[in-house]
Parts: sequence; C-alpha cells; structure tokens
Amino acid sequence: MQVVIEKLVFGGDGFAKIDGKPIFVSKAVPGDELEVEVTEEKKNYYRARISKIIKPSPDRIQPACPYFENCGGCDHQNISYQNQLKYKDEIFQEVLDRAGVRTKLEKIIPSSNHPFFYRNSIRFFFILDKNKNISFARHSNQDDFLIVDSCMLQSETANKILVTLKSFINKNVLYKSSFWQLKIREGKRTGDVMIEIITTDKELPGQEGILKTLKTIKGVRSIYHTIAPGKSLLNLKRRLIFGSPIIYEKIGGFAFQISPESFFQTNSEGVKTLYDKIKEFANVKFGDKVVDLFCGTGTIGIYLSTLAKQVTGIEIEPVAVRDAIDNARINKVQNCKFICCDVSNLAIGQFSNCIWILDPPRAGLSKKIISDISHSNFDVLIYVSCDPSTFARDLKRFESRGVVTEKIQPIDMFPQSHHIESIGLLLKK
Repeated sequence: MQVVIEKLVFGGDGFAKIDGKPIFVSKAVPGDELEVEVTEEKKNYYRARISKIIKPSPDRIQPACPYFENCGGCDHQNISYQNQLKYKDEIFQEVLDRAGVRTKLEKIIPSSNHPFFYRNSIRFFFILDKNKNISFARHSNQDDFLIVDSCMLQSETANKILVTLKSFINKNVLYKSSFWQLKIREGKRTGDVMIEIITTDKELPGQEGILKTLKTIKGVRSIYHTIAPGKSLLNLKRRLIFGSPIIYEKIGGFAFQISPESFFQTNSEGVKTLYDKIKEFANVKFGDKVVDLFCGTGTIGIYLSTLAKQVTGIEIEPVAVRDAIDNARINKVQNCKFICCDVSNLAIGQFSNCIWILDPPRAGLSKKIISDISHSNFDVLIYVSCDPSTFARDLKRFESRGVVTEKIQPIDMFPQSHHIESIGLLLKK
C-alpha cells in the first residue's frame, strides 16, 4: 500500500488517505512517499507503519538515536528541531480550528536551548534473556519492549547508571528474575540524582554490592528499593537504602524537593520558561490573591508568591500537599497555604476577586468546575494544559459561559515527541 504523507496530526503520526479513508502512519514526515503496512483497520481509519521509504520528504533527516525507528519514546527525531516547532504550530492550530476556538495562536516557543538530554525523570524495564543476563528496555512503538543501552533524552549521568548497574548485576548477582523496573530522577540545576530499583520480591538481590557501585557515580544522593508485588504500581512499598529521602531542583530563585512519589515537570529548564510565561500572563500585582487548582507540589503557586497577598493551592494527593508545604517552608514563603481536597468537591464560591491558575490532568476540566469558576467573581484565569484537544474543548465551554480566551501560548516542553504544553489567558466578557 503506497501513500504520500500530507501532514502531521496530534499524537505524532503522519496523515494520508487511501480511497478517501484516513490512514495514520507512525514515524512519518510530511512529504514522504511511502510503502506502508497496515497494523490496525477500523471502520473509519487505518493505522500503519513504514515498510519502505520510496521517496523521502525534503524535511526528513537522519535521527541521532540508533533506537529511534523502533522506540516509543520519541516521535520526531527524523525532523529538524526548527521544523518540529513549525509542525507543532500547525497541529495546534488545527486542533483549535476543529474545536471552533478563534483566538489567535502565538507562535510556539522552545522551552530551552537543549532539544536532547533534557529529561529529569525516566523509567526503564529490566529484561532477562535466555542466558539469565539482564538488559534495560523501553516501550517500543509496537506495544512490546526494545532493548536499549542509552537514551538521548536523559543525561549522561543517567546513561552511566544504566551501563554501570547492568554490568554489576550481570557479573555479580545470581538470581535476577525479581528485577522489574529502574527509575532515575535528577535535579538538573543541582546535580542531585535519585535511583529507584523496583523488584517483585522483598529482598534486593546483591544490595550491598549495588549500593557500593552506584555510590561511586557523581551526584547520586538517594537510592530506594521499592517492592511491587505482582508487578503492580498501585501498592508499592518503598525503603530508602542509601542517602537522603529527597533530592532538590532549582527553578529560578526557588528550590523544590523531589520525593519518589512527587510529580515534577519532566523538563527542568523548560519549567522556568513555562512558569515565566504563566507569571507574565497572570500579571500578579501587590495584594492579589492567587488560587492554584490541581497545584501538585506547589511549584507554580510558590513561583507566583513574590507579590501576591495570598496563594491558596488545592490538590487531591496527600503526598503532593505534604511536598507543597515543605517547598513553601524550604523557600521561606509564608503567604502560601495548601489544602488537600478534591477540586470537584471544592466550594468555588468561597474565592472571589482572585487570579485562578488551573493546571488539570490530561483529561481536562469537568463541566461542573468550568461552570462554577465561570460564575465566580475573578480577575484573571490562567489555564495550563498538556493536551491540546481537551484544552480547546474546555476553552469553548468557558466561552459559552461568558469567559473568553485572550491569548494562547504553546510551549515545546518535550522536544522530539508529539507532546505540546500550552497556556491560555482567559477573562470575563
């Protein structure tokens, strides 16, 4: 089956048509002439992968990573970074147009000068081969695992951890079947590194030697052994086996703690770009009240706290609220308070004449929350989103309730991938 790729769509696939029926091709570039293999056929569309490049697009480049073609981690390494930004602008505009959002889209801005090696958190799977040796793997683009020795999105320190740990275990540990996952977290601005080794058994095979080996790597401040019975992430039991229970990251003039459970934006340098733009849109003045819904570990609220009279963060996860309180204390910020509460049950009416900061999960906002906020008395609403589709949907729902979108700024927090972060500035009519 031969196709010519017309464009990219949100999700990272190239788009073409076969007899009028849409076909979505992974790892494709607009302008490619391809021979493709259908991997999934639905009533209204096909999914496919490339079997042969008949004529490459002028925009196609050689990917830097040897694993790119089969790895599920990156979508666009075969496109120059400048063209990635161009295509993401087009994709975002198409999503807005489809939803009927007419606000002018600002040009996407790169989050930093580093389109590679930017991730501060990454997870690998242990794979045991027929010779009883372990390797590390990431999810492939075919719903299975791909053996890798490195990743170009994580730091050289993290790559060194992979090589060092793999070598030690294969040479010195006899029983390897309980090793399941490895998670590495870093403070890009502090150099702190946290390592979490997840097993299915209560004991960590070769623990003493593993600790001795990993402690030699510069920056390692924290090592956890985590037990995941039945390979489930829902009932984890963590034990600190070396160093500090937390590591730190710096964003602007603030320091933030990261625990194994903490959510923290994956691109540390990009976070400052994102937060500076939120600060610009919010335009917090002396004496303003800020209410930060879905506040997580409190990073946005604390970043905006300099001029605000009061910042109130609302978050459903108790561990995140604990971290938020600690982060305020670490930074000697006294005008922030954090409340553990399901936003869906929050009495929105108790807040008035405030600046709303909304940073919901990928699924976006419920109709109830949109309605309640729209009927509240507020000055400015800032909507931060990691999903253009739900973002556009929610902007239309706000619009129908008299809250209009003044500005939309996409930010490329995740180079090489299809993901797009965005900020909306909303005001009452």
